[in-house]
Amino acid sequence: MNNLEEMSLEDLKKIQLEILNCVSSFCEKNKINYWLDCGTLLGAVRHNGYIPWDDDIDIGMLREDYDKFIKSFNKQNDKYKVYSIENNKKFNYPYAKVLDTTTVLYEPDMKYGKKSCINIDVFVYDNAPDNDKKLEKIFKKRDFLLICNVVKTSPHFATKSNFIQKILRYVGYYVFKILPVGFFSKLIINNSSKYKNYNTRRVGNFTSYSKVVAEKEIFSSFIKLPFEGNEYNIPIGYDKWLKLFYKDYMQLPPVEKRKSTHKFVAFKEKKDDKK
Repeated sequence: MNNLEEMSLEDLKKIQLEILNCVSSFCEKNKINYWLDCGTLLGAVRHNGYIPWDDDIDIGMLREDYDKFIKSFNKQNDKYKVYSIENNKKFNYPYAKVLDTTTVLYEPDMKYGKKSCINIDVFVYDNAPDNDKKLEKIFKKRDFLLICNVVKTSPHFATKSNFIQKILRYVGYYVFKILPVGFFSKLIINNSSKYKNYNTRRVGNFTSYSKVVAEKEIFSSFIKLPFEGNEYNIPIGYDKWLKLFYKDYMQLPPVEKRKSTHKFVAFKEKKDDKK
């Protein structure tokens, strides 16, 4: 770590925006649809940039665009790389991340976190069954598999758990160690893409914790909106989309809830002061 120095929040956001610019340019060039998603979309609509207490960037893609993106992006980029379980067997998330490979990041910290890089999340949205009972079945299976995946990754994140929960988590961690990396992520993806070849009227996020399902018409086209000085895609139905996530999304949350939920420490290479 002698050649690295801890990064400020401002520097971290600058690098996230550089990643986003690269992804946006690539998608525009290759006719891949994407949109600012989750808190990033809310930040664009409500603040024209980051939510003041936020510190990450999320984008979304429908499955067809997502598959095209993760297969082609790395062929044209050296500094920035997209990792997913589909193109990297050592990657252990059921969705993708685009990383700046010249940086170092530990989440939640250097003691318990695994080494990674500063990144932005790429969430994939799959066809959702029109039958609500079948939909709930997918969500229940996803929630169970997500818990298993977190337990397999690390026993240390559940610091607020009670004694029994901590014991079960440690036991699960060592039991799951015999399973290959990405085991649960692959099961999550299989569950998520179950209706890939069906002509359904809805899409949903079945690889992360969101329980939002929406009509496909929300993503029938895209418009541009400013975010930190540049313009990026947002879905034509962004108002409906944000209401599904946040209800009255223009209303600021209580002061006590205006804080980041993420924990990480990031580093960059030290500048050489020698002339």
